[in-house]
Amino acid sequence: MARRKVTAAPVLSDWAAVDQALRDIRECQHALTELAVDRDRRLDSIKNEYAKTALPLQNRIKRLESDVKDYVDCHRAEMAGKSRTLNFGTVGYRISSKLMLPTGKVAEAIATLKAMGRKEFIKTTESLDREALKRQPLEFLNQIGAYIRQSDEFYYDVSDEQPDMT
Repeated sequence: MARRKVTAAPVLSDWAAVDQALRDIRECQHALTELAVDRDRRLDSIKNEYAKTALPLQNRIKRLESDVKDYVDCHRAEMAGKSRTLNFGTVGYRISSKLMLPTGKVAEAIATLKAMGRKEFIKTTESLDREALKRQPLEFLNQIGAYIRQSDEFYYDVSDEQPDMT
């Protein structure tokens, strides 16, 4: 049995129906905008309420962390090793390392690394400039295995202006 392409008639019957559909789209977009404004107001209210309620707890945590650190600093000799496990957690010390380099010296450090031939310590990011490549001649694009695909894409714009019904 041969395959046949199923064709259906468009739902909209004339240009007036298309215009009405665009009007409905515009009204839906306005309703969505109003819903988004309401949502944002509610979220702002919830965030403000959270901030007010959370601030005393956050301040208490900071105070307690400072008190715990002060005590552990004073009694570091009583710890067996670098940490001590208690009923509700563990306290201790761990070694952390951080590379320090003044911001103004970064370019100089990169130049020195390049001169030393140590490019493995330099991050480089490469990507295509697609917009610039689209402006190149077809022969050039063929050399790199690229091409430009063009298609006729549907679009619509909804006018925010009220039509003159006179």
